[in-house]
Amino acid sequence: MAAGQEDGTYYLEQVSIVEDSEDDFQYEEIPPDDYLGFLAEDEDFQFTVKSVEEQNEDTKAATQQGELILKPTLSHRPEVVDDFLRNFLIKMGMMKTLDCFQTEWYEMLQRGILNIDDMGFVPDVYTHNQLLDNRIASLKKELENYKAASHKAGEILIKLRKERDFHRMHHKRVAQEKNKLINDIKRLKKHYASYEPTLSELTNKYHNALKQKMLTSLEKDRAVGQLSGLQATLRTMNCGQDNIIPLISGYKTYRECKTFACTQKTVNEIRGQKNDEPSNDSRELPKKPQKTVEQKHSKDSEFPR
Repeated sequence: MAAGQEDGTYYLEQVSIVEDSEDDFQYEEIPPDDYLGFLAEDEDFQFTVKSVEEQNEDTKAATQQGELILKPTLSHRPEVVDDFLRNFLIKMGMMKTLDCFQTEWYEMLQRGILNIDDMGFVPDVYTHNQLLDNRIASLKKELENYKAASHKAGEILIKLRKERDFHRMHHKRVAQEKNKLINDIKRLKKHYASYEPTLSELTNKYHNALKQKMLTSLEKDRAVGQLSGLQATLRTMNCGQDNIIPLISGYKTYRECKTFACTQKTVNEIRGQKNDEPSNDSRELPKKPQKTVEQKHSKDSEFPR
């Protein structure tokens, strides 16, 4: 084993652990009646009372044994004079005086001038006063801490009060605005409710206007068609006119052309003439307008052919 550890080689051995098989174990069934009978025999009333009494006795014995155990007491040993002086100098921060005292004290011990056995203890009054001074110093320190904490708490309280007042005013303002908005909403609801009959009447008028517009557009189209037919008839019948009446309907044609004023009287006259004429197919065709020869200028040259 040691040689193996020195060489640093380790050997692993594979071992198979065979578990005990419990397949062949025969389990016996306990009838319920026997189990209940066993419980009834052990847990009867007398057995229960006896167990309770034993438990009470054990508790009393443990209590008495705890009272017999003596608690350790601390005895206060008076402080030696030199230790008292050292602690006093350290407390006051007089380190140079402490060094001088230590040097002179141990020199006197080495020379045998001082005898430790003859040294007395500091009276309890001084020790008690020192303890009281320490207690007063600690209480003053705690008082300062409490004052600082109370001052900080007062500032936090003032800040919280200001925040409370701010949020309270904000809440009041929001409540007033909410009530105002509620009243405005109610007023607007009433106002819009009064507009419902007017809106329904305007809607009916709008639908009627659309119907009138459609009828008007139909009549306009029919009138335009009739006017265009009349213009065609007049163009064929008015052979003596040099200018041809354009097939343009509307007020613009009458203003621009100014060649023929189509009035109801003129149309009736034309219709009467048409009825008086014999019905024959030989109708005079409208004459073509003659081209007018413009006067030539003296300096114009002849157009090439």
